[in-house]
Amino acid sequence: MGQNIRWAVAGLATAAAFVVPAWLCGAVVLPPLLKDPAVRWSLASALGAVLSSLTVLWGHGFATRATTPGPSPDRRVQATAERAVAIGGDNQGSISIGDGPGATTSPVPPAAGPQPAAGPNPTPTPDAGTGTVSASGNRSIAIGGNNSGPLSNGDQSAGGQPGGAHP
Repeated sequence: MGQNIRWAVAGLATAAAFVVPAWLCGAVVLPPLLKDPAVRWSLASALGAVLSSLTVLWGHGFATRATTPGPSPDRRVQATAERAVAIGGDNQGSISIGDGPGATTSPVPPAAGPQPAAGPNPTPTPDAGTGTVSASGNRSIAIGGNNSGPLSNGDQSAGGQPGGAHP
């Protein structure tokens, strides 16, 4: 549901939270108890204002909450190897599966669609036929959605020189 629709729902709920109790109290519940219409409608309006103010608080949270879709219910997510990471949806955080505090992360630009597994023994992911996101290689990363965070599998060479020893 889009944010504009959420704001519309919040506004309609707020209006209904004022109108319905104010009308019920002013026209149905309070007339047998209070004969003066000024007092009766003042109380009904106060009750409507209290209930609609609570609805405004709910509506703001409803309209502005983040909508992050999770993995689809028919998608399996599995990480079966040592230091493997599998994410069924989108990734926005850092993932580092390297060796201790010396592991570094480098920004990876977001790519559209499913991401392939990264690591020494990558496994293709996701499998379109089964809906599985699988990271089965040692230090592999599998993302079933878009990535916008830095990734590191720890396979950095020493001093930036190709073929260098891993610290």
